[in-house]
Amino acid sequence: MLLAQDHQFKDAYSAFEDRLFRIAKRLLISEDEAKDATQEVVIKLLQMPKKQRQQLKSLEAYAVTMTKNYCFDRLKSKHAQQDFLDDSFIQRADSQSLNKQLDRSDALQWVGKLMDGLPEKERLILQLRDIENYEFDEIAKVLTMPETTVRVYLSRARKKIKEKFKKVDGHGL
Repeated sequence: MLLAQDHQFKDAYSAFEDRLFRIAKRLLISEDEAKDATQEVVIKLLQMPKKQRQQLKSLEAYAVTMTKNYCFDRLKSKHAQQDFLDDSFIQRADSQSLNKQLDRSDALQWVGKLMDGLPEKERLILQLRDIENYEFDEIAKVLTMPETTVRVYLSRARKKIKEKFKKVDGHGL
């Protein structure tokens, strides 16, 4: 196996493998799709010449960018759109009994579900900043957008989550 032959890559990758999966899961929602996305990124990284990988400033940042791009491509495909609609329908059906779910779930689980309803960019920026603890400049590089734009998207995303959570928590809706 290629991965076993490149121990240096294996060590570097294992440090951020979970992070790539969580980003892919947040974007694609489906756990299976996220696993596939993570695996595809690893394969592409392994196929890259070792010398080229070593010249990267940050293998992790490059891998995050690859994951993000792969996920966006999947979301644009017709197959992914159908899966997303199916997942959304299931989530909406589950949310009909929010009072029961609130009794069973803690606040973090609800925030995660509310994040899934955000637009892609807001969801990704919130994931990178608040969950993965990336700095604004790192997020701006990964998403190829100005740092101020990242801050605006993050502010909007947090505001939406806060408002939705207040409705769920205060009214049981």
